[in-house]
Amino acid sequence: MSADAFIVVDASASAPPFQQIVDQVRALVQSGDLPPGAPLPTVRQLAGDLRVAPNTVARAYADLQQNGWIEADGRRGTRIAVKPPATRDGAAHAALHDAVAEFVHSLVRRGYSRSEIGRALHDAVGSR
Repeated sequence: MSADAFIVVDASASAPPFQQIVDQVRALVQSGDLPPGAPLPTVRQLAGDLRVAPNTVARAYADLQQNGWIEADGRRGTRIAVKPPATRDGAAHAALHDAVAEFVHSLVRRGYSRSEIGRALHDAVGSR
């Protein structure tokens, strides 16, 4: 399972792109979609997939590594830390709620109805 399949950068969001990447990787780790030891795409690959500058992804990866979420090994690449710092606590739930609310708001601004968004989210969660 690769991180780039789940990570989306919304140019109209209030959070900068590097922070969106950080927040989404953390959420994916907390949800179990990115288990400990799971590989992450290279900086260049993820930057290309998200259509952001490589420095944006490098900054996100540096933040995640500094805070214990990921580990970088030149031979094995970048992976989710064996013991990431997160557990689902009140702050994690609040961060998830905020991220989802911002994502839904960005879709509403693009013209999608709340029912369309709800069905799409339900389908996406059900297929995982």
